[in-house]
Amino acid sequence: MLSLLLVALTMGQLYAHVLELGPKMHYPPELYLRLNTSLYAWYGPPLGAAINIGAVIATGALAWMVHRQRSALLLTGTAFALQVAELANYFARVEPVNVRFRALSPGQVPGDFIALRAQWEYGHALDFALYAVAFLLLMLSLMRLAAQSRASEPSTRWPESVQ
Repeated sequence: MLSLLLVALTMGQLYAHVLELGPKMHYPPELYLRLNTSLYAWYGPPLGAAINIGAVIATGALAWMVHRQRSALLLTGTAFALQVAELANYFARVEPVNVRFRALSPGQVPGDFIALRAQWEYGHALDFALYAVAFLLLMLSLMRLAAQSRASEPSTRWPESVQ
């Protein structure tokens, strides 16, 4: 359950970016840069990054724990792979833009601002999509595990002959 909670928390952060995408794409560069360099302090290290990395570790641990149950392993392992893909996308597309934006002096706008903004915004949208699918796969995996567990438990009902 820890994996599911941490994935949901990470997905929530990423969904916030998706909700902001439309309006932020129309902000003037100065406003956009001011917001991007001040608004997301809690999204990165230490809190947001710890939750994201924790989600990946917890999902990997869960995949290892269910490795003997093929369907659960397939679903959980795929969720883990999607989370790793999200991290790769983040470090390939989003973080380089963060580095560029943080290096700017106040009021300075890079010449390739439009491309950088699109890379940052759509990078987060892809991150959300990866985490949303990972969340659904984890839910399916946990539901299957719960169903298998219930099916293998001895019946707690009285035998019909006693009723």
